Amino acid sequence: MLLTGRAEDIIRILIRFPQDNPVTTAMISEELNISSRSIQRELPGVEQWLAAEGYRFVRKRSVGLILDEPDSRRKELLELLNFSKSTAVTIDDRQDRQIILRHEILFAKEPLKAYYFTDKLGISDGTLANDLNQLEGWFEKYHLRLIRRQGLGIFLEDSEVSRRQAVTSHICSQLSQRKESASMQGLDSSRQNIRISEVPPSVTSAVTQILAEGEERLSLRLSDNGYLHLLAYISYSVHRIQQGFLIDHTEPSAADLSMEPEFAVAEYLMKQLRCHFSLPIIECETQYLAVFLTGVRIWPVSRRDLTTKRDFDIHQMTLSVIKIVGDNLGVDFSDDPKLPTELGTHIQPTIGRLRAGIPIENPLLKDFQTNYEKIYHACANGCSSLSELYGLPPFPAAEIGFITIYFVMALDRKAKLDRRISAIIVCPTGIGSSRLLAENLKKEYPDLDIRGTMSAFDIDPEKLSAEGIDLIISTVKLDTSYRWLRVSPILAKQDKMLLNSKMKLILSQKQHQEQTARPLPAAPLTKDDVMHISALGDEIYHLLKNIRFGRAPVLQNREDIIIHAASLFADTPEMEQRFYEIMKKRDQLADTYMKPFHTLFLHGRSPDITHPCFGYVHLEPPIYENGRIILGAIISFIPEKDDHKTAASLASEIVGALLEESDLLAALRKADDELFTSLLEVSLLKYYKRRAASVLRLANK
Repeated sequence: MLLTGRAEDIIRILIRFPQDNPVTTAMISEELNISSRSIQRELPGVEQWLAAEGYRFVRKRSVGLILDEPDSRRKELLELLNFSKSTAVTIDDRQDRQIILRHEILFAKEPLKAYYFTDKLGISDGTLANDLNQLEGWFEKYHLRLIRRQGLGIFLEDSEVSRRQAVTSHICSQLSQRKESASMQGLDSSRQNIRISEVPPSVTSAVTQILAEGEERLSLRLSDNGYLHLLAYISYSVHRIQQGFLIDHTEPSAADLSMEPEFAVAEYLMKQLRCHFSLPIIECETQYLAVFLTGVRIWPVSRRDLTTKRDFDIHQMTLSVIKIVGDNLGVDFSDDPKLPTELGTHIQPTIGRLRAGIPIENPLLKDFQTNYEKIYHACANGCSSLSELYGLPPFPAAEIGFITIYFVMALDRKAKLDRRISAIIVCPTGIGSSRLLAENLKKEYPDLDIRGTMSAFDIDPEKLSAEGIDLIISTVKLDTSYRWLRVSPILAKQDKMLLNSKMKLILSQKQHQEQTARPLPAAPLTKDDVMHISALGDEIYHLLKNIRFGRAPVLQNREDIIIHAASLFADTPEMEQRFYEIMKKRDQLADTYMKPFHTLFLHGRSPDITHPCFGYVHLEPPIYENGRIILGAIISFIPEKDDHKTAASLASEIVGALLEESDLLAALRKADDELFTSLLEVSLLKYYKRRAASVLRLANK
């Protein structure tokens, strides 16, 4: 869970007072200049957070508050606050504020007055209303109704199943952030160290042990994400049952699971839970746990058996999706052995979630919809057809986004295969030195498709051409008209240079052949088409000339980053001020932090430039903000006037390239402007070729 600024201030005061010197709420109230009543409202959150992090907090009536920890532990706690848990809420910090609002509403035992939130968060009634309006959509996704009733307060109308689904999702998002923060800090983030602030530690510890024993005894294999969801759901369910809140009915379809292996797993887990916690026997709880398990991947791929009806059905569903998506994209995926297995493993729990009505979060959904728009729409069509064919509920956007990932990876594999150069190795006899050369080639060029070895006396150009061999790599001089290259078996530096040059030439020729092999459509071009492509080429040229990298001095916060970034492209103080205002406004509009890059993405339109520009500010040391690490800032400006509508798409393409190409992202993080520019040039020229093929209606594979 997140701490409010006041809660963090209270903990810092507790750290200062030794174990034998309790601190009263009056003392804290005087120091923070807020009422004792406000302090009392913060204490449950302080207690929950400290317990979740493993610290002992004692509240003694008529005595005071005590942080019952030695000095060494207090120092650790202070470091934790400074570097990984500094999540103080401000009026502008909308995202964190809404997470706290969501948390308070989910776990409230009674309706909460609006004043409770405005006082706790230091916000106005209007800001609270806007935040609640935005939260309504999240609650509705879990079939929860947010009620705001004057005179009564703010509360939820729900069923027990809906509440558990929503709370599980909320807890998992907090656990994921905590584990990520712990990993960045080098702290223990193992499964045995997970604490859930909303559940007593004794419950979470016992459930952790039961799950570990169950995995071993039943040969389960839970992914980290699946484990988090199962731990959160079971721990919270036990806590709710102990409080007297039970699932007293399930959908009729849940009874159909009684013959499925997930039901046996649910029975085993419920038996262990009943024995440990002395819980009553509740059949509906077992049935819904089985439903929940169908939405979590619990079996290793090796356990799939296509002779069973369910696995066979899943396999058929997977093949149906692959066929429909392939038809939509005009791509044949039948030669990809990984796609059916990987996608099928994902679709099985997806079907379980759909039938059980369990929503799922997808934080990268917008990225997939923007950067892989065509693939996403093809997957949406495939999922829609699947729902119609098999009578499934509609696939929500979040599920389609995850399915899109598998086709993006499949297309990437296909593109790499299409770019591979096939070669045959030749030596005087076809043995000996050719084996040494083959091993060295595999190490240096893993993407080179080595079809085999042969003797120099067996070369048949017609046969090699028919088999699609692009190059003969030989240890001896050859007398043949077929394309060949002589190298040493040990593959010396000079040999690598020659081979690199030859492979580059072959790839260029193959790409040219692919483009010219298909006839151009008869549709006439327009002047605007030509001007658009011409403008795009001009923008790419200017952008590559306007890439700037900088290393910032020691900065303290986000504001310092924006101030420093404003100077990267400014020629005058006035221009610097205008750049600052653009970036500041954009950052206030929505959080510019990009989690995949661990950077801020500061961008906007500016009247001071005529062509797109791109830059990066490297932070050393990095800045920690709200449990997140900021390694740098990406700065991207496009002209305010963009007649040919090329600048915005070009800026978007760079972000897409950073998401897709690890080498490009690595060069960015190292602030290696020469390497980054070189890699980006390759990527943007590919983009230019695709756009030209699309706009000018050329053939493009």
